Amino acid sequence: MPTLAEQPVRTAPTGLVWAVLVTATAISWYLGDGHGARNAATVLVLVVAFGKVYLVGRYFMELREAPRALLLLFTGWTVAVCAVLVGMYLTSET
Repeated sequence: MPTLAEQPVRTAPTGLVWAVLVTATAISWYLGDGHGARNAATVLVLVVAFGKVYLVGRYFMELREAPRALLLLFTGWTVAVCAVLVGMYLTSET
């Protein structure tokens, strides 16, 4: 059995994921700076933020090598928390 140091590392598209994260940050910044309709921009910023949470967890925190159940749990948590926050925001508007 090879040691942890000897095991091959699966290559991940980390460069591509990093570029997507940078682009998502730029989109969030653009929308948060007063561009677009306020409600739509806020919801989009929340969705982009949780998309970034998913990408960081999946590609930079070793969830790509995790058991399927853990990945599904993390994905479900990400979607559920994002949906709750968006719902809270939309229902709190007066």
